[in-house]
Amino acid sequence: MKISAETLVHKFIRSYQEPFSLEFFSSFVTKFGVKFTKEECKSYLEENPNIFTLANGLYATRACMFTNQYFSIKPERKELDKGVFIVGHRCMPFVDPDVLSCSIAFVYKRHALPQKVVEMDSSFLMDLFTLYGDEYSPQYIAQDPANKGMDFSALDYTLPPVVKITGFSTEPLVKDGFKPGDRLICKVLDWDNCVVGVEFVPRGEEQNCFQMTNEDIERERWYSLLEKYLLESFQIMGPGDSIEEQLSVVFAEKRSELCVKNCGSIEEFFLRTKKIGFELFGVETRLWFKGQDVPAIGSWNEKDYIPPEDEKNIKPVAEKFEQIPSYIIDAAIKDQLYDKVCDMELLLKKLYPNSYRISAVQRKMMLLHLKNRHDILSANYNRFADSEISGVRHRILELFTQVNALVYAIDLVGADLSVFPQQSLVVLSQIYGHINHVLEASELDPASVLHDMNEISISVDGMQMNFDCIEEDLRAVIARESKNGFVVLK
Repeated sequence: MKISAETLVHKFIRSYQEPFSLEFFSSFVTKFGVKFTKEECKSYLEENPNIFTLANGLYATRACMFTNQYFSIKPERKELDKGVFIVGHRCMPFVDPDVLSCSIAFVYKRHALPQKVVEMDSSFLMDLFTLYGDEYSPQYIAQDPANKGMDFSALDYTLPPVVKITGFSTEPLVKDGFKPGDRLICKVLDWDNCVVGVEFVPRGEEQNCFQMTNEDIERERWYSLLEKYLLESFQIMGPGDSIEEQLSVVFAEKRSELCVKNCGSIEEFFLRTKKIGFELFGVETRLWFKGQDVPAIGSWNEKDYIPPEDEKNIKPVAEKFEQIPSYIIDAAIKDQLYDKVCDMELLLKKLYPNSYRISAVQRKMMLLHLKNRHDILSANYNRFADSEISGVRHRILELFTQVNALVYAIDLVGADLSVFPQQSLVVLSQIYGHINHVLEASELDPASVLHDMNEISISVDGMQMNFDCIEEDLRAVIARESKNGFVVLK
């Protein structure tokens, strides 16, 4: 059977276990018929969440960084009383972040531990999924196959007091003497297929809990090192795109010190640290200095947002026309097709709030581009087939117009972003990113949007509410900075 080049590249990204250069990867994809330029290969690697950029022009897959690296889990009595341990966030960041934790395979003495469905208090489970963020933890729990019949949307996206969860049976471990207080030592055997090897370290209840062993001392050092390296990461990379990303960078870079057999567990660390907390970052949660607001701009990204003095008054408005993704343009055109409208001037105004600032020639070119794209899409447009998705697409496009206008207004005023309310900027960025994600899915994977229609509709309501909350504060700064930019001529 012939394997596609795309499949081979995908397999490489998920399983290659040596650092490699751009030249090596470019040669690899070319060998299998993928027509990527060297620059395209570079962009692909640096934008792929499963690739780490190393020093000296090298790259490494997550499989390379985390295979055979140790981490630990210390099950609690509530789990063990039911004969299971529940994974939750405990394998983060060592396994594929896109795989449900109940889908991981745990191997003990060459045999897979059986899965076992149990009922647990939802409050207890939320603690085991904390690293996904409180805003997402209920969704991860609800997606467990054991909760297949649960109508999560009917519950207003909150968990009932008791829910089912898929755990892994501790019976094979108990037969070999595993007891409450013992620690599971884990390491990834196969990153691609999410296979984790497990053994246990005895620390039974009969031992003196006040007596420190050499292993305990090593674990205390481990907690101190993890705290130190996380604090350093805040200064270097700021708040990551997620808690998982923050942890993955730290553990990958410091795995020789952190991925040791006498390591502590991630949940024990967060119970101990006094310096690191779960802090709000817009509408999401990030790891940050405990009790401090997470800023949108800091030493890690200020060069991207605060231009040099001699560039502050340069506003490359025409370049903004190239930044709207094609899938958003297509979605906006289909929105007009569904409404039986063909108004390219209106479309231009909605997509490009600053279109009035461009030359007549540029405007004519943009209108011609939109009309050509309209004609191409209208040739095969099926209004009946589009009816299911048209409503939610229209609502999110209306929100996009509002959000995009505010983004353009912030850009146009030319002020340092540090003068804006930081949390409001973060929320704006998160809304903008989520809108882009949904519109991209509506064009490239409409089946997924149809499947999640109710959830997306509720999400749009939430985004609109969050946008309404931040718009006034941001526009107040825009008005102030615009006024400060005027010069009185005498």
